Amino acid sequence: MLREFLDLGFQAVVVCVNEQHLDASFCGRLLNADFLRDLPPGVDPCGENGEYHSFVFDAPFFSSPIPFVRGELVRRTYPAPVPGAPEAGFWYCDLI
Repeated sequence: MLREFLDLGFQAVVVCVNEQHLDASFCGRLLNADFLRDLPPGVDPCGENGEYHSFVFDAPFFSSPIPFVRGELVRRTYPAPVPGAPEAGFWYCDLI
């Protein structure tokens, strides 16, 4: 499905990664063939299990791409949803 998304001319950048699935190096990357190639085994290429979130900045029906500059990467943690479970860590890429 992601390959079809890319083949249709959509462009997106990863703005958040769950560090239980992906390391910080994936945050701020473009969704493209290199991204797909670099995904670890078991990670859903579309991020359907919460591995990552993205921002679509260009699409065939946009009049023009949405301009942005990548900002800093920020790590945030959240308390475990279940007592005794590890805290949840996420990396975010600011878009300016």
